[in-house]
Amino acid sequence: MKGGYRRLRAGAALPLTKSGRLSRQIQKMLRLNGWVRADDYYPAIYYKKIKAKNAFCIKLRLDGSYCSERLRNCGQVLADMFRTVCINRIDERGYVTYCFELKPQKQMRISSLEDIPNTDEGEIFFSNDVTWNWKKCPHLLLTGNTGSGKTMLAQYIITCLLKQGVRVIYCDPKCDDSMRLFMRNHVSAAYKTEIDDIADVVSELEQEMRSRQADLDNIGIAEAEFNPVYLFFDELIAFAKIAPKKTYEETARRLASIIVMGRSKRIFAGLVLQRPDTTFIEGAVRDNLGCRIALGQMSDIGYGMVFGTNFKDVKNHRQEIGSGLIFRQSTDTTPRELITPHIEKGALNF
Repeated sequence: MKGGYRRLRAGAALPLTKSGRLSRQIQKMLRLNGWVRADDYYPAIYYKKIKAKNAFCIKLRLDGSYCSERLRNCGQVLADMFRTVCINRIDERGYVTYCFELKPQKQMRISSLEDIPNTDEGEIFFSNDVTWNWKKCPHLLLTGNTGSGKTMLAQYIITCLLKQGVRVIYCDPKCDDSMRLFMRNHVSAAYKTEIDDIADVVSELEQEMRSRQADLDNIGIAEAEFNPVYLFFDELIAFAKIAPKKTYEETARRLASIIVMGRSKRIFAGLVLQRPDTTFIEGAVRDNLGCRIALGQMSDIGYGMVFGTNFKDVKNHRQEIGSGLIFRQSTDTTPRELITPHIEKGALNF
């Protein structure tokens, strides 16, 4: 079959895991779930390994039969059976393909700046299996409860951006001690904690975005390689509680404008939150946040707020600090497991 797939025949033996053989596992699943008509019916199943991407894929032919229709939504069943996680789903005419991790992601250890992998401009490594291109997949939503590793991941992302020459602005109305000390060692980044300073810097950045748009209009092009700027806003909810109502509303409006229109002007935004309450992040704004990360364990409602109601049933099955789920628009078809780097104390200091 095209694409490097091989046909899996009934009774065929393909070593895949130490726990058993792929064909026998699938046949067992079909029998246990009553997804076979009789012994003479076996769905057309294809497979391939992609070691370079730490993945194996199973392609199922949807031939119109009742039995094959039951295979249309069996990704989690297969993941449970293989004791792995589904990292992608591909729908085609007459086929559905599920891709799974061959081996669990390994956590990177960062002891110094030299340990941060060298990447193409615009890319950030989270693990050997998961990268994020912040130019092609613009804007970030980073959520997680206290102790989930959210602040450390934000610091790692900031460090990667600074190494790539990006201008970074961090708004932190709650003045977190860890972030304040971290930003003190990164003098090239701006750190704002006062209400008026935060409102002013967001306003100035929106004006810069509109000025860049005017330049594009004058030249007659859709986008250009302006010097990139990344604005982080830590706990918009806290800002809403301590800022005057008018100040908050104006700042939130400008921030939403940057998220919706900033990409082509190379002005990006990252929202860092414990809880992505839809009162503060409307669905239309959330849908423009190309990379969404939920660290730790969240409720179905929480996952629904981060990834959308279609994915409210997803789960993070890992327990380590820094583990969670990630969804990257145009890359992922479903949220997938993520294990962020383990960063030793002082490793991110320039």
